[in-house]
Amino acid sequence: MRIEFGHDRCRWTGRGKHLVAQRPRGDFLLRGCLHRVACCIAFFAVGSATAVQPGPNATLAEIEACAMNNLPDAAGVIEFSVDAVDRSGEVTASRAQIRWRRDEDELSRIVLRVSEPAATAGTALLIIDRASDQPEFFVRLPELPKVKRVRTKRLRGPVLGTDFSYEDLDRLREPLDRADLELVGVSLIEGRLAWLLETIPGDDDGSQYSRVLTYVDQDHCLPVQIDLFEGDDRLRKRLRASMDEIRVVDSAHLPHVFVMEDLRRKTRTVVRIEYFETTSDLPAEQFTKRALAQPAPAALAH
Repeated sequence: MRIEFGHDRCRWTGRGKHLVAQRPRGDFLLRGCLHRVACCIAFFAVGSATAVQPGPNATLAEIEACAMNNLPDAAGVIEFSVDAVDRSGEVTASRAQIRWRRDEDELSRIVLRVSEPAATAGTALLIIDRASDQPEFFVRLPELPKVKRVRTKRLRGPVLGTDFSYEDLDRLREPLDRADLELVGVSLIEGRLAWLLETIPGDDDGSQYSRVLTYVDQDHCLPVQIDLFEGDDRLRKRLRASMDEIRVVDSAHLPHVFVMEDLRRKTRTVVRIEYFETTSDLPAEQFTKRALAQPAPAALAH
């Protein structure tokens, strides 16, 4: 499947073979987090127009199964932009491409390449899922001669320059894959029925939120809004994909634009999908440290 849209629209210190992110500056944290935004896109943005939809009285298990059927194919390419808008209206813009593939064990490899702004163009990131451990991160920076492994233990808390925290992005990557998820009712989003799913993080989760509400459109089994509440049950953030921005291409429903609002800080982050293509597989050699140091592969064959 191929979808294309028009264009309307930290510093690091080296320690041996590794790099460590320094929190005071957010440049790399911004562009380094784009791969997780794209993982979120891969779930939040794709809905099948032909999948069998459960009825209005569906159980949680039926909703989860329908949503899982809407996941993209085992491999593909996404091109997207991110505009971080501060409370004064100033915009920080980035543009990137992500490629992913899943192996026979359903483990993912993801490559992100930044193309804009010019100061960070050429930055590339490789993420390798591990079945029994945390994912491995490797980065190529234009100013460094070699690909370096990244220590991820300091990649915590807010993603500087955007309204996403790392917890947000981790949740949004698979919003229905939660042991504490409950179906609590039905709501209206832009006049359309949506199942209302609630997650209340436990004390051991270390979450910054007291609860999370996910609205799943009943027609497409597509998450269209996620509300994140603080400890006093005050709405802190809202991620929304307007129904007006959903495009139907082949068998997919694809929101063209996502907006994350931070209601306390009065800021927002806008994610725009400009190109999306899925396939049954991509060459494994595109997802290695060696490939990270080379130019980006050509577009998928059509």
